[in-house]
Amino acid sequence: MQRAFLRQLSGAFLGAALVGLTPLAAQAQTSVQTVSSSNFEMAGVRIGMTEAEARAAIQAFDPALRITPVMGVFNYSDGVNPSLKTPEFLDRLEGRKGNQAVSLKVYFSGPVGEVRVVGVFRSEIVASNAPTAAQFAQSLIDKHGRPAGVNGLNNAHIVWAEAGRPSCIRARNHAGQVALSVSSGTSLMENSAVEDFYTKRGSEITARGLLPADLKQCGAYIDYNLIGDPVRQFVAEMNDLGAMVTAERSRRAWVQQLQDAATRQRQSQGQTPRL
Repeated sequence: MQRAFLRQLSGAFLGAALVGLTPLAAQAQTSVQTVSSSNFEMAGVRIGMTEAEARAAIQAFDPALRITPVMGVFNYSDGVNPSLKTPEFLDRLEGRKGNQAVSLKVYFSGPVGEVRVVGVFRSEIVASNAPTAAQFAQSLIDKHGRPAGVNGLNNAHIVWAEAGRPSCIRARNHAGQVALSVSSGTSLMENSAVEDFYTKRGSEITARGLLPADLKQCGAYIDYNLIGDPVRQFVAEMNDLGAMVTAERSRRAWVQQLQDAATRQRQSQGQTPRL
């Protein structure tokens, strides 16, 4: 989902907007700068909101957005029939204006337990009065506080990490230094691949020893990728990785329960032929 920024901004960008930010390369094995989760909000939506709360927040943020629910479903088998399907459940809400592309996606946990927001994706084209990269970055800092740093070496891709929970968005770069390394969490959520991705990352040298023993402990993060200077487009995500992992696990368990029940029912109806 996230588009690479093809040129690095001038030193004035960091000087003006990220003044005082400790380079991640110098942080090595230490934890990254974090901010309170109370500062985590995107398009009016906060992690942990219900569907009704998220809908109200989106409408208050931009009444022009048309909100559409996207339902999820899983296939499973009873050992004979491979085309059984789970009941539908709310996977996400999508927002768009008119015939434009989807500009907002809000992802939910569930269907097991309380259904809450676990992630938000936003992509916007700045049609007029585009701000400079420094202006945009400063407005983000005013809203969210001091960032954890930037994604890799991309000064236009700014990241915030949640305080009080382990950061799972760190990895070692080519020089062996610990730096932020953000993946597209919401696209992983759509493919039920969040836990698989971070489990594999944790087994690799680049992130070995940087992830908690249980990925449910992973904290949330926000990242904004500013494209152009002045900024003509931006792509942003707000993801609670621990909540995403928990949601994936509950969904797998749910599907397994349905599959086991269907298998037992099929077996109970089995009849031996006349011998």
